[in-house]
Amino acid sequence: MDPPRKSLQKGAPEARAAGPPSLWENVDFWKNGRSGRIRTCDPCVPNAVLYRAEPHSDKKAAYSVGFDAPQAAGMRNFIPVKTGLETLILPAGEAGAEAAARTLASGGLVAFPTETVYGLGADAANAAAIAHLYAAKGRPAFNPLIAHVADLAAAQVIGQFDARALSLAEAFWPGPLTLVVPKAKNCPVADLATAGLDTVAIRIPAHPVAQAILRAFGGAVVAPSANISGHVSPTLAAHVESDLAGRIDLIVDGGPVAVGVESTIVGCFDAPMLLRPGGLSRERIEAVLGSPLARPPLEAESDDSQPLAPGMLASHYAPRASVRLNAREVALGEALLAFGPSRLPGVEAAAAVMNLSPAADLDEAAANLFGYLRALDARGPRAIAVMTIPEEGLGEAINDRLRRAAVAR
Repeated sequence: MDPPRKSLQKGAPEARAAGPPSLWENVDFWKNGRSGRIRTCDPCVPNAVLYRAEPHSDKKAAYSVGFDAPQAAGMRNFIPVKTGLETLILPAGEAGAEAAARTLASGGLVAFPTETVYGLGADAANAAAIAHLYAAKGRPAFNPLIAHVADLAAAQVIGQFDARALSLAEAFWPGPLTLVVPKAKNCPVADLATAGLDTVAIRIPAHPVAQAILRAFGGAVVAPSANISGHVSPTLAAHVESDLAGRIDLIVDGGPVAVGVESTIVGCFDAPMLLRPGGLSRERIEAVLGSPLARPPLEAESDDSQPLAPGMLASHYAPRASVRLNAREVALGEALLAFGPSRLPGVEAAAAVMNLSPAADLDEAAANLFGYLRALDARGPRAIAVMTIPEEGLGEAINDRLRRAAVAR
C-alpha cells in the first residue's frame, strides 16, 4: 500500500498512473473495449496516463418533481474560507474508506473519485460542514448540491420517487445519472444543500471507491466536483490537490476517472426535464421514458436566476484563459483544443495543441475534456480555441461544458 501524503499548499506532485477499475455498468463513454496511453502536457498529470476501457451492460434509473421559487434570501454571498489545513492524501482501499467515513462524520471534507469526476464530500445532514464545503470551493451558496447515497433504499429516505423516477433509477443506478425529486418527509439533507428548494438532487455513484466510502459512512454525502468553483472539473487526485490543498481534510486517490464529465441531471417534474447533459446520453434516458425530455426555460440558465439543479450556472466549468468556440483557425498566442483529424490554419504557431480525439470519437473526447482543458490552461495561453464538436450523443454534454467555459467572466 502506498503511504499517505500530506499537502499544505497548492501545487500538484506527480499523480500515480494507476487505472481505475473497469466495473461500471452504466458509463456511456467506453462502448468498445480498448486500452492505451493518453499523452498530456499537463504538469498535474504523469507524462503518460494509463487508461483501460471495457464494454458495459445496461441497467436502469429514476425520476419526478415540481419546483418552487427559492425561499432563502441573501444566498448569493461567498463564504470566507480559512486556508492552511493539513490535507492528507491516502490511496484508495479499506483504510482510505474508513478514514474518509471518520472525517465525514466529524464534519470534515473528503475528496474521492466517482465514475464521472472527483467529488468533494461533506455530510449531507451537517449544515456547518456544507458551509465549509461552499467556502472551500468559493461556491455561490445558492447553487444546490447533489446528495450521493449507496443504494435505492437510502435514496428513498431523502427523496420521493414516482413511477417514472423509479423506472430511471432501476435502469441506470448506480451510474452517471442524477435525479431531482421532491424531498421526502423529514428529509435529513440540510436546507443549505438544497438552496432553499423543496426538491433534492440524488445520485448513486458506480465507482467502487465512492461506494465503499458511502457504505462506511452510512448516510448521504453531498459532493460537487472537487475543484475551485467555476474551474475545470478534476479527473485526477492531482487536480484536486492543485485546487484544494490546504482547504480540505482528505483526498482519497483512486487514480484517473473513467468518464470525465459530470452526471446527467434529470428533473422529475410533471414533464421530465433534462437539466444538465452529462455522462448518460439523452437518447438512453428517453428510450426508458418512452417520450422526449423537456428542456429547461432559458432564464433557468442565467447567472442571475436560482439554479434548478447543480451545474446550471451559465459560467460554470471555466479555465482561466478565455475560450473561443467553433474555431476555424488558430490566432497568435492561442492554444488549440482540437477534435478529429483535420488541421486548422495557424496550428503550427499555437501555444499548445491537444486533441480530444484524433479519431473523432465522442466517447474518448468526453473522457479527455476536463484534463485537456486544464493542461492547455496551465500553459498560460492568451485564449483556448476549440474546434467544432458535433451536437449529438455525448457531444451534447461536451458542448454544454464548453459553452459554459466560454461565458465571459
